[in-house]
Amino acid sequence: MSVSLVVAIPLALLAIVLLLCFVGCDRVFGLSSSPDPFDKYTESILAEPTLIAYWPLGEAAGVTTASDLKGNRNGTYLSQVFPADPAMSSAAAPGTLMLGQPGIVPGDTVPPHNERATCIAVNGGFVSVPFDPALNPGKADGFTLEAWVHLGWSADPTVDPPAFRTIMTALDQIGGLRGFWLFVNTDNIWEAFVGNGPGPTIVTGPQALLDTTSHIVLTYDGNLVRLFLNGTQVTAVASDYVPSDQSRLFIGAGAPHLPDPRFPWVGEIQCVAMYKGALSPDQIATHTFHGNGSESP
Repeated sequence: MSVSLVVAIPLALLAIVLLLCFVGCDRVFGLSSSPDPFDKYTESILAEPTLIAYWPLGEAAGVTTASDLKGNRNGTYLSQVFPADPAMSSAAAPGTLMLGQPGIVPGDTVPPHNERATCIAVNGGFVSVPFDPALNPGKADGFTLEAWVHLGWSADPTVDPPAFRTIMTALDQIGGLRGFWLFVNTDNIWEAFVGNGPGPTIVTGPQALLDTTSHIVLTYDGNLVRLFLNGTQVTAVASDYVPSDQSRLFIGAGAPHLPDPRFPWVGEIQCVAMYKGALSPDQIATHTFHGNGSESP
């Protein structure tokens, strides 16, 4: 065997080993050899073709604008003291709005630095987004609402009396109830209103677990309202739908059709998104897995 061949064989083997290592270890460099790579949750959401708006709510403390990374439909961070309103089951809140809190979506942690995106913690803090027709799609178009939330209130009614807790909403009462409202009700059950003109269609899901992070999605396809919890459909109800033509969109507080917001959320909110049309069950399950830092269902 010639000297050149003796040298060439180990070098070829070394090249193969290095190639295999690069393919197998490419996650370390934020790369992927798969045809449909997943690098982090935010990137996977921004890649959805029907996405209308996406508010990660990851701004640093002191920032006043909640940026929409898709369509520049930016919101404003606000906070206020909420008085208790027992007649409407709206809880008192001290006006807490804390930005830059530890994120609740593991899928936004990516190598090599393992920097987790942050979120907001609220108890009387919320986001107000100006009215935009795109955020109020018509019945024929349908829509999807999506958010990751951590339920932070107490199960002790002497500490936190039963109350409605809003994730996101855009409602008005001009000629009947119009728009949508995604929330947890006074019995700590996932619920949604879809305004159909004369009144709401009420969509009720399972019990909401306190001190727990959840991925919650509401879809409307022009016929059925569906509620998904952690990637699984939990209810479906037939409904008409009339969108608001004037309401702001609120995140973390509710009832913009009233003179002042009500129903403040208590806990963390992150990665709020809205889509045109209804996402499929497979898409929603994939979002849940990506949010949990997994490649696929």
